[in-house]
Amino acid sequence: MRNVLQRALDFAIAKEKEAETFYRTWADKAADPAVIGLLNELKAAERGHYEMLSRITVDELIGARETAASYGPDLDTLMTDVVPSPAMSVLDAILLAIRREETSVALYERLAEFRGEAAALFRGLAAEERRHRSRLGTQYEEMLHGEA
Repeated sequence: MRNVLQRALDFAIAKEKEAETFYRTWADKAADPAVIGLLNELKAAERGHYEMLSRITVDELIGARETAASYGPDLDTLMTDVVPSPAMSVLDAILLAIRREETSVALYERLAEFRGEAAALFRGLAAEERRHRSRLGTQYEEMLHGEA
C-alpha cells in the first residue's frame, strides 16, 4: 500500500505542477481578457496545490484502520494522464483542462478516504478542483456560444 500511495502522491504533485505550466502557457496564448484572467487564477491555484501536496508524507495518509488491499488497484486507475496536443485551440485546451480537473477531483476524493492527517486537505483540494471544473465549463459554454 505504501508504494501505491507514494505513486499517487507523486502523480498528484506532478499533475499540479504540470497544470500550473499548462494554464500559464494557455494564458499567454489566449486573446480574451476574461479567459486570460481565469487561466491566470487557475495557474496560481495549482501552484498552491503543488506546494501543499509537496509537504504531505505517506504516513499522514495512512489511517489506523486501513488495509493494503483496500485501495491499491483503484488508485492506479485514477492515475491517468490527459495529454495536450500542440495543435489545440483555446476551446480544446479548456476541454482538456475540464477533463484534467475531473481526474483530479476523483483522485483527491479517493485519497481523502484514507482518513489520515491529510484527509481534510484532500477533501478541500477535491472541492477546489470541482470549482475549477465548473468555472472552466462556464467559460467553455460562453466561448462556444459567442458570449465571451
